[in-house]
Amino acid sequence: MKVLSRLWWSTGIRSTLRAKKPYPVEPGYLSPVLPSNRDVTVFDNTKTVDITTARMEHLDSLGLPLEGRKVLDVGAGVGHLAQYFLKRGCDVTSTDARQANIDRMRELYPGLKSAVCDVQTEALFPLGVFDVVFCYGLLYHLESPVAALRNMAAVCKEMLLLETQVCDHVLPILRMAQEDTSADQALTGLGGRPSPSYVTMVLRNVGFEHIYAPRIPPAHPEFLFRWKSTGTTGKQKHPIRCIFVASREKLPRESLVSLI
Repeated sequence: MKVLSRLWWSTGIRSTLRAKKPYPVEPGYLSPVLPSNRDVTVFDNTKTVDITTARMEHLDSLGLPLEGRKVLDVGAGVGHLAQYFLKRGCDVTSTDARQANIDRMRELYPGLKSAVCDVQTEALFPLGVFDVVFCYGLLYHLESPVAALRNMAAVCKEMLLLETQVCDHVLPILRMAQEDTSADQALTGLGGRPSPSYVTMVLRNVGFEHIYAPRIPPAHPEFLFRWKSTGTTGKQKHPIRCIFVASREKLPRESLVSLI
């Protein structure tokens, strides 16, 4: 019996050592996301149109001085959101990292200036310097958000308008996420969900003295939730989002609340 007991103990220890990792790595994040068959038509589905409408109506409600500005639209997809600025007499240049998206943009809006550019790895200076940099729906698809924001800040004279999915936490953290590589997702398959503190800290670090949140969020479920600092990236089975306005100068607007 003693021999059998020692054998069981030895075997059990070896089994436990094999099963337990030195670090708490979650296996669910290690499997690659399966490829998707979504193409540029994803920008025209009902879900995308609904949130686009809510975001742009909300931007209009902020009362920002946007008429006639020189605007860089980063991560523009197929160029739908750029039309908001064109209608206000802006000089707009749109970029996207995918050639297929830019090709479709040029079919839909042949008069819109456009360029293929990965804002994470390519300088934006060849495109010029801009009064306003507009970046809605891109940051959370990037594996290198700090580099991207630094590149945007380098060509931004006045305001950076930013919308992103976020994680619910008070600390400046970035939750990495695996995505597929379809037309509206991460270029490399890796994205991230930053906390508001993370976004604010980076925006301040890249040179914006004034950083604001809208007093009233867009009228869409993904912007309407309670903060609990649990680190989650979704509430009620949908992602959560925030809007940031970063400015070189103070913006005395009733629609904005300073985050600094």
